[in-house]
Amino acid sequence: MSDRWFDHDNRILSEINVTPLVDVALVLLVVFMITAPMLIQGAEVNLPQTARMDVLPQDQLVIQITDTGQIRLNDDAVPFAERGERLSPRITPGRSVLVYADRDVQYGLVMNVIAVAHSLGASPGLVTEPIPER
Repeated sequence: MSDRWFDHDNRILSEINVTPLVDVALVLLVVFMITAPMLIQGAEVNLPQTARMDVLPQDQLVIQITDTGQIRLNDDAVPFAERGERLSPRITPGRSVLVYADRDVQYGLVMNVIAVAHSLGASPGLVTEPIPER
């Protein structure tokens, strides 16, 4: 018999060689590191192109929330406590309302204004800036 399977006392060696296991694990790690970013990007979709609307219709209702928490309704300042009373005469059911909110405004304030507009029957929509292409 070969001497490589037995030690000097004629006992069988029962140690597992972990070198191939480590090699396979490192190869799998590299493969997953390369393929993971490809899975996140998703499929390419051809989105429709639209012209930018620079001018709002005159009767468009615009609510602005500044970074200081001030609420403005078509350039008129609205105290927070009076937001429902000031919005109710201007909003009719089904009317669209554009909400411009600064990115530094507390989430709760924005959601509160949207909830008031929605409870009056409006269809509020958040206005965002498009993400620039890289």
